[in-house]
Amino acid sequence: MDFTCERCGKCCKEIGIPWSDLDVHLVAAHLNMDLHHFLGLYGFQENEYSGNIEPAEFGVTPCPFLKYDREKAICTIYPVRPKVCQGYPGLDILCRGGRKRG
Repeated sequence: MDFTCERCGKCCKEIGIPWSDLDVHLVAAHLNMDLHHFLGLYGFQENEYSGNIEPAEFGVTPCPFLKYDREKAICTIYPVRPKVCQGYPGLDILCRGGRKRG
């Protein structure tokens, strides 16, 4: 796949991230945080009916782990970033910065 991210950060600011239960657990462990403290600090909640861990408001952005260094986007949890981030933007799809993987 021929895709070079320019690290503009638009994907992390503009589209929201659908976190899976596994993503939340991996990031909390990576940050050496108790899961419940992590959930509260970053706005995740346990669904009282299903028991699933969900963002307080799905699609709310920007990602709390997006930082900038000299105008380049940095993911502060890159080694354990959510699966959706790892495959972004997907084959033959334009990213928010107008670049295409494919």
